[in-house]
Amino acid sequence: MRKSIFLFLFGYFLVLTPLIAQQGSGFGVKGGLNFNTSGKYFRDAGDIFTNPGENMGYHLGVFYQLTSYDISLRPELIYTKTEFNTDLGMAKYQKIDLPVLVKLRLFQIIGFSIGPSFHYTFDEKFSAPELFENSDPFSLGFQMGLGVNFGPVGLDLRFERELNERKYTLDNVLGKEEFKNQQLILGLSFMIPSKNSK
Repeated sequence: MRKSIFLFLFGYFLVLTPLIAQQGSGFGVKGGLNFNTSGKYFRDAGDIFTNPGENMGYHLGVFYQLTSYDISLRPELIYTKTEFNTDLGMAKYQKIDLPVLVKLRLFQIIGFSIGPSFHYTFDEKFSAPELFENSDPFSLGFQMGLGVNFGPVGLDLRFERELNERKYTLDNVLGKEEFKNQQLILGLSFMIPSKNSK
């Protein structure tokens, strides 16, 4: 079921959105940094400054923003590479992300975004692979965040949480524990307005 939804939205993004153009709409490119978090946000925020290279990754991709007045629909197609430390060692991921966000413009340059995010993990590596179970490559999550726009240039900070649980085992003695990937995403984007934009 998740695979069907992912493929449908992927096809919609590639085939249908180029046929649509409204005021403020256009394609764009984006990139930025990903910081994986344990859920203890104040401690993790401190780690960004004390160990800026730890638990960091990056993302690159494209998007299409369909805008009507102060509301936008923004599907994105993103490549993400990230790594982070767990109590059991290092975990590394490469995946394709497809967030489909609704963006509300506030006070002209400030925007609030929220929506589901679909993920396909095509590479997953662990420093202690015997402690981790293989996960479904398809997963579902959500993103929400705030951003600012200065003309076609945008800067936003989002929180993302996957809803699918990933499992690891502790020597097959203490049973199984579960965790859900969470990350803070800092992105810089540039939108190319369509010819019909005003």
